[in-house]
Amino acid sequence: NIKENAGKKIKYLIFGKGYLGNKFNNFLEDSAISDLRIENKESVIKEIEKYNPDFVINCVGKTGRPNVDWCEDNKEETTFSNIEVPLMIASACQETSKKMVHIGSGCIYEGDNGGEGFSEEDEPNFYGSYYSITKKISESILKNYPILQLRIRMPLDDDPNPRNLITKLLKYDKILVQNNSLTYLPDFFKIAKELMESDQTGIFNIVNKNPITHDEILQIYQEISGEKLSYEKISCDELD
Repeated sequence: NIKENAGKKIKYLIFGKGYLGNKFNNFLEDSAISDLRIENKESVIKEIEKYNPDFVINCVGKTGRPNVDWCEDNKEETTFSNIEVPLMIASACQETSKKMVHIGSGCIYEGDNGGEGFSEEDEPNFYGSYYSITKKISESILKNYPILQLRIRMPLDDDPNPRNLITKLLKYDKILVQNNSLTYLPDFFKIAKELMESDQTGIFNIVNKNPITHDEILQIYQEISGEKLSYEKISCDELD
């Protein structure tokens, strides 16, 4: 999985071969994406020693298929991927003196904080899904390490993919009309690289300016594609 043009020392080692991991690997020039199925810290240390990167990027995580409700019925797998694996990687990075980047989630907040939005210092206030609970716990644990944690929210980009928000929305007959913060991945990767290069640590909310509703996204999609969509708009109360 090392790129053909990466004959030099690998700068970024990526764990997690899913949507984000592969996107990250394609964006970064001197990176490798690991084939390791993480089971313990020792295996992570061996993988880090094998590639000897400057940065270790954790894109491992269970978000659920077809959606986050999967995590409610698969708590053991979700706990292992979202809490135990990040801790193994953090501990391995500490022992090998490597810098770690962890992809966190903005799905740990509810509401708009009185119109002010939420900052990195605001305590998470959403416990309505097991997925969100695990992301909050892992974030709290990783605060004890010198790690760069990047929170994303409903990622989307230009390529159709089952994990792309736009692709997901096109499959639903009912669409929630509620403002959300979104992360446009090409912008996210640029910012992530800048933060790594400036040796930042701590938690950063990486979302694009201004919230938007799913309905507004699909309206834009229809204007660009010329495709006429049919769906019902629902409120948060109806969703619950």
